[in-house]
Amino acid sequence: MREMVRQMSAERAVVELFVATDRRDWARVRRLLTSQVEVDMSSLGGAAGLVDADALVAAWEAGLAPLDAVHHQVGNLRSTIHEDDAHVACHGVAYHHVRSDDGGRTRRFVGTYDVGLQDSPRGWHIHTFRFDLRFTDGFV
Repeated sequence: MREMVRQMSAERAVVELFVATDRRDWARVRRLLTSQVEVDMSSLGGAAGLVDADALVAAWEAGLAPLDAVHHQVGNLRSTIHEDDAHVACHGVAYHHVRSDDGGRTRRFVGTYDVGLQDSPRGWHIHTFRFDLRFTDGFV
């Protein structure tokens, strides 16, 4: 039972990252991260590497600021839990929307996420964040 609770807690931390991002609750996003995060979103054209969490949150905040709406939907979660580490993989869809006179423009990103987490007395914290883009459509 304890392992099931730990698994659900790790998965909930991953889902909460996306919910907090959609709400633009940057303080909550930051609390979900370790001080350094191994980030690989190179399938979107960026570089992979170890990033300071404050800098990562600032980059996400700036990158999403021009959008009127952001929505992430994740599913098919698969988890592996170890003593003080966890790995959660899932499929995800992200919608980026900008309002316009003709009803708006939306871009959809479809891919997979691989998230590594570290357990602590304060709960699970994300230390690895990878996104592998499968395809995108629409435009912003």
